[in-house]
Amino acid sequence: MMKEDLRLRSRLRLLIAASVFGLTSVPVSAQANAPAPQGQAQDRGGEEIVVTARKREESLQDVPVSVSAFSAQRIEDRLASDIVDLADFTPGFQIQQSFGRSGDRPVIRGASNILFTDGKVGIFLDGAPYFGDFSSLELANVERVEVIKGPQSAVFGRGTLSGAINVVLKRPTDKLEARLSGTLGSYDRRELSAFVSAPITPWLGVQAGAKFFDIDGQFKNQAVPGERLGDQNTHQYMAGLFLTPSDDFRMDVRWLHQRDDDGLYAIGLQPSTANNCFLATRPYYCGVVQVPKTFGLNSDKLQRPGLYRNADRFLGELDWDIAGSGYNFSFQAGYSDLVEVLGTDQSYDNRDFFLLGSPFVCANFVPIGNQRCTQSGFNTTDGTRRQTETYEARISSPGGDRFRWRVGVFASHDRRHGLTRYLEASELGLDLLPDIRTVNNRAVFGGIDFDVTDTLRVGAELRHQVDKVTNRTPSYRAGAVFSADYIAGLTLPNPNQIVGVAGTRKATFKATLPRITVNWKAAPDVTVYAQFAQGNAPGGFNPVDAPISTVKEEKLTNYEAGVKTSRWGFDYLNLSAFWQDYRNQVLTNTYQTATAINSYSVNIGRTRIRGLELEGAYPLAGRALQLQFNYTFLDAEIRRGIEPEQAVLLLGKACKTGTATNLDLPGCRDAASIAGNRPPLVSKHTGSIGLRSENEIASGWSLFAGADLIYRSSYFAQVLNLAKSGNSTKVNLQIGLHDDNGLRITLWGKNVLDEESPDGILRYVDLGAGVPKAPSGDSSRAFAITPTRKPEYGLTVSKSF
Repeated sequence: MMKEDLRLRSRLRLLIAASVFGLTSVPVSAQANAPAPQGQAQDRGGEEIVVTARKREESLQDVPVSVSAFSAQRIEDRLASDIVDLADFTPGFQIQQSFGRSGDRPVIRGASNILFTDGKVGIFLDGAPYFGDFSSLELANVERVEVIKGPQSAVFGRGTLSGAINVVLKRPTDKLEARLSGTLGSYDRRELSAFVSAPITPWLGVQAGAKFFDIDGQFKNQAVPGERLGDQNTHQYMAGLFLTPSDDFRMDVRWLHQRDDDGLYAIGLQPSTANNCFLATRPYYCGVVQVPKTFGLNSDKLQRPGLYRNADRFLGELDWDIAGSGYNFSFQAGYSDLVEVLGTDQSYDNRDFFLLGSPFVCANFVPIGNQRCTQSGFNTTDGTRRQTETYEARISSPGGDRFRWRVGVFASHDRRHGLTRYLEASELGLDLLPDIRTVNNRAVFGGIDFDVTDTLRVGAELRHQVDKVTNRTPSYRAGAVFSADYIAGLTLPNPNQIVGVAGTRKATFKATLPRITVNWKAAPDVTVYAQFAQGNAPGGFNPVDAPISTVKEEKLTNYEAGVKTSRWGFDYLNLSAFWQDYRNQVLTNTYQTATAINSYSVNIGRTRIRGLELEGAYPLAGRALQLQFNYTFLDAEIRRGIEPEQAVLLLGKACKTGTATNLDLPGCRDAASIAGNRPPLVSKHTGSIGLRSENEIASGWSLFAGADLIYRSSYFAQVLNLAKSGNSTKVNLQIGLHDDNGLRITLWGKNVLDEESPDGILRYVDLGAGVPKAPSGDSSRAFAITPTRKPEYGLTVSKSF
């Protein structure tokens, strides 16, 4: 251990010294980049930043929306390999990766959730919806990534309550382009990607690319000798065909394939013995949680430990300037087929948790039938398949007119169902199949813009959408799914058992969602804007046995004003202030039945969110040195809401009827109020500050270096505002060389100061053998904690042609 610490300190000193040298040495021959036109935001290469945040091209500094845009160069410059990395450099954007590369939990401007994210933040590829987790989405071959903050429902539609992330893919040019990149790093990191884009004829272009990524886990699994937690493996392929028979018409078809094969992620249980408050009612933990030093998960008791994900996505697009008139017609279609298998030890501990107490109790006193009493109900493997189709058509007027309009229609079909292949028997009997969930969305939308004067523009956008949600609960006969030999090995075997109770639930959600913007060009290098917008996340259903069956629609109203400038020598300086009224915010909770512990969604009430976002870049030393920064202040407060567990913490059994919490008992509803608390997973302060240096050291060769400090203040694990994460400060460093012919060599380090605050916290229970019930009669509380990644170092070599 001491040798490892010495090696770590040596590498850290080397990287810091190299970076300081790179950042402070400014040769006389250092070249300044050519400035962008006055009033335009620019990349480090001096190019104007253009975005499509409203599904049409606009300058970043002119669009009346808060957008953080990352070109391919800026992505590379920030050592970002995925959208999770970009969150560190985006004001108002946080991601907690509590469950590896499954169950992404993006939070934009405080609209948080605990487990599920559908409806909060939408992910799009060239404006088309991207379904499924995005943490392994490849960024090596993108033109740029746009993080668009505030409700985007009027433009992007479903699933954009608090914001949208649009990944703009590269298109072929009239020249052959190619890029090859390879990385070797800590924990046997191996990464290789290749991309080529070529014109075949003046009207036909093609693209192809591939990426292979593999890294070993950072943590030992104490429950299974020789196994590490956190292994990740990805294979990705893409291809595209691009037709441009005339200047007025183009048609594209793309295919993207992704296969992820990850081991179990590292997560550990802070046990009930650590609880330090409310000891007389239901013991809880108050304060900064304790990140486990060791981790043990029962992967050997899972059918398929970790994550397997296989996805094929197709995207087609047609764009036609009708007879060269300036009136434009566009059509976009998307299809995705996603299979995901997730095997998890949901005890988050190397002890076996048995809901029925023990295998002995299961075999002798709880005759459910078709049981495997030695298999804990917490060791689960679930398989799902999700197939989606999306279609959008729109027509717009010429962009040069003083009055401009656009109208369109949208339709989508999304179906998700369980895979019988991964059903099994446990102490609780045979697994239930999850609900078959189908969502059909239909929408009409439009927008207008009017130039009141040369410097003042007003705009309005409106979308009306209808969501039809159907949840069908399936059932099956045991002998139709499992072999006779399998059933014969179970306790009380019964091949004719009907598992599950079939049923169907349907709901329709309608919404009309506006956005109004005012944009004033106060000076060539100053833009002032204001907007009003509403967003929604349609409702849905919980499991049939959950305490609440239906989840109401969430609605967020946003008032915002901002200023964007490149004055005072800044490349760009953007400031926005917002106030949001968030109604029916959906969070998740747990419930326990005689044979299961499960999660369900619940509307907590009403939340007020207000904040400031600042980002900018300032050149120093004749542009040979650049300062980059972003900061967010977020004041989020629950104004109205009920959390039954808070009543139990405060009053104990006085709020219980039998084993159930009863808020109708005297004083219990008032005690359950969480008004004044902060939403979970939301930090009050976040930000980063970085330095970049690039200096010519010889003819055709430049030395570059960079350092980033990334800060996140503490966030609460739940609405009770008791257990929290603690503050986090990370440092990333890089130094390297590049030539004028596209060769780039980078030595980098991430989290070099070994910040240890957790990546995620999940309020949970401790059902280990011998763990007593709480005085309230409930299961003992515990917390599942996901560690942050340890320091990593690597060498990346890339060549662009």
